[in-house]
Amino acid sequence: MKWIKESIKKSKELKDHYKLHDIDVFIKDKFTSDIDFDFCLRLVASRIPSYLLAGIDIIYVGQFDFLNDREISALYDKGAIYLTNEQEDEQDIIEDIVHEISHSLEERYGDSIYSDGKLMSEFLGKRKKLYFLLKAENQNPPIEMQTQVAFDQDMDDYLYRGVGYGLLWSLITGLFISPYSVTDLREYFAVGFENYVQGDHKTVKQLCPALFVRLEELFDLEG
Repeated sequence: MKWIKESIKKSKELKDHYKLHDIDVFIKDKFTSDIDFDFCLRLVASRIPSYLLAGIDIIYVGQFDFLNDREISALYDKGAIYLTNEQEDEQDIIEDIVHEISHSLEERYGDSIYSDGKLMSEFLGKRKKLYFLLKAENQNPPIEMQTQVAFDQDMDDYLYRGVGYGLLWSLITGLFISPYSVTDLREYFAVGFENYVQGDHKTVKQLCPALFVRLEELFDLEG
């Protein structure tokens, strides 16, 4: 019986093609940790209906220079999700896949997500409160924090290298779901989407009511 278990293990190690609903998933370079990738894909498929994945053509896992150069673990670009094979566990993979799916939804449903300005107003309202909290901590926040919604490298550096995750976590309690959702409006949406998909509807609804409404609308769409 031992050889059967070893054979099954070996076949799993060699497997390089998976499916997420009808999306092809290819392993270019095997994972650096012992990962149950089937479980990851099954969980994502069980929580995100196939019609919300229509903007994704393919998913690749492996080593990619454009991920390493930017020091990121995943990226959505032109219908493809690229995922590093350097993952600690299944939770990291699930979070990365779900996060990039959210960015694909912005391409398809951007008008309905952002056009009425409610999500932007909610995000900036929180940013303004954080601005004054940071001033009270003598952190000299840039005034643009109150009006800027797009990604800005200087703002990113200020938040994560200047202020730091420790202080940022303590200040965003009751405002943002996580420090990363402070980055820009797109990441505010993406972090909310992640939490919603993973079942934490209560937190999203309490902290981000306008975002919660948008997510409810997306998941009520017909395929």
